[in-house]
Amino acid sequence: MFRKFAIAAVTVATVATAAVTLTPNDAHAGNRRAGAVAAGAIIGLAAGAIIASQAQPRYHAPVRCHNKPVRRWNPYYRQYVVVGHRRVCR
Repeated sequence: MFRKFAIAAVTVATVATAAVTLTPNDAHAGNRRAGAVAAGAIIGLAAGAIIASQAQPRYHAPVRCHNKPVRRWNPYYRQYVVVGHRRVCR
C-alpha cells in the first residue's frame, strides 16, 4: 500500500512540475513564486512518501489466556473446593 502511495506521490509531483513550467521570458521577469511552489510540492510529496514507507504497523500485545479455578466453600469437607474453571484473558 505504501509503495502505491509513493508512486502516486511521485506521479503527482511530476504532473505538478510539468504544469508549472515557465517560459524563459517569465522566468527572467522575476516570477519565481511558481517555481518555488512546484519545488516545495515535490520536496513535500517526496518526504511524505519516504515517511509513509518507513511506517511500522502498530504493536498489539498477544492475548494471554489461562483457566482460573473457581473455588467455593464446602461445609462437608470444611475447606474450599474447586467447582469449575473460568477462562481469564489479559
